[in-house]
Amino acid sequence: MKKVFIFAALAVLTVNVFAQTAFDYLIDSLANVLAVSSIVRIDDYEYNGVNALWGAYLEPGKKVSHSLQYDAGIEYLMIASAHNAKADVFLKVYRGQGTGGTVVGKDTTSDAAPVVRFTPSASGWHTFELINSGNIPAFVSLVVLKQKKNSNFNLITLAEALQNTKDVSRHITSLLPPNSGIPVNKWTLFGGNIKKGSSASYSNARLSKGVYILAGSGEYSINNCDAEIIEQYTADNTDGRKISQNTGAEFPYDFAVFSPNPSKYHYLKVINQESIKESAFLFGFLILTK
Repeated sequence: MKKVFIFAALAVLTVNVFAQTAFDYLIDSLANVLAVSSIVRIDDYEYNGVNALWGAYLEPGKKVSHSLQYDAGIEYLMIASAHNAKADVFLKVYRGQGTGGTVVGKDTTSDAAPVVRFTPSASGWHTFELINSGNIPAFVSLVVLKQKKNSNFNLITLAEALQNTKDVSRHITSLLPPNSGIPVNKWTLFGGNIKKGSSASYSNARLSKGVYILAGSGEYSINNCDAEIIEQYTADNTDGRKISQNTGAEFPYDFAVFSPNPSKYHYLKVINQESIKESAFLFGFLILTK
């Protein structure tokens, strides 16, 4: 398949060049996902609910994976892209939890924008894996769509959330010390189509010592976005102690500052507190201050 890259000129006004780079990587990567989607037939697809968007900053040779439940007989479409067209990214999908199962879909072409379609033969766990197979670091974003006949779907809501990222970046980068950046080789981007009063989330995150910011950004329909971090009592249990502090402002973006315990698991959430529509696209993005 021919891969097309359109690198959007999205200027971020900031006094912190390192934090600016973090947001630039995110913005460029998502802009490239939108560009690839423009040449892939998506008329009969919709977002995969709250688990539609993922991303990580990967060093050369590094990989990340995540397991989710998928339904049998439905075709899923995964579109990924790096922030840099010179990157080389692989995408694989395995049956079961972890990467030890049968590969049911893959794109290992040497380019920066892998695309995978797969249809589970049985409902249950499947695991997707992003691999930086090149020799340069790359921020890679991944959008997960699922087939729905006559859905009349488009990616405008993701584009709106991307536009609002510029606003949240202006607020956050002015607060950060030099050398702030993206945690490496971890899931740092997550989100999806979120119902009013619900959240996009990522549990069991293990984070090294430091001060982190979880930024949330949504489409224009969102009136009030909040970010929240919980220190889990145990793995696979999202109950725990809240350690975040929201800004309290009612905007389609927000951020929370926290210091994780490296020996604990953490539950990261961005919440659609209020939106005009019943559901709206929203994502969270993690930054490490050093």
